[in-house]
Amino acid sequence: MKPTLKGMLVLALALSAVYAVLAAAQHAAKHSAAAIPDVDKAVIGTWEGKYTSDHAPSGAMRLTIARDSSLKVTSLEMAMGHGMQAMPVRKFTASSSEISWVQETMDQACQTTAVLRDGQMKGAIVCGHAAANFVLTKQSK
Repeated sequence: MKPTLKGMLVLALALSAVYAVLAAAQHAAKHSAAAIPDVDKAVIGTWEGKYTSDHAPSGAMRLTIARDSSLKVTSLEMAMGHGMQAMPVRKFTASSSEISWVQETMDQACQTTAVLRDGQMKGAIVCGHAAANFVLTKQSK
């Protein structure tokens, strides 16, 4: 059977369509991987370090941030007394360079603000007349 012009044209069109579908799929895969917001890259994960206070002994601090339908703190624990205590967190906001939240510490609302830079979070917790400073490092997976 001798190839016809019509047959070759159909084959060329079919191959072009296959190529276009493959190129579109590859393009979509690149963009979905790149679609992770900078703020997520900067803050999602577990942060660990220490805090110092003018009204209490120094201690350990652990903060875990995740995203489901929204970016949020999933847990905040601070060493107080003989162990780690969970602290309720609300009004959480974050950018790729700053982060803030309100935490409940000893039945008092405390405002927390921090700066993110090079895998470190440096900030302060202010509870009325008392304050604590902290430095946390993002833990690798």
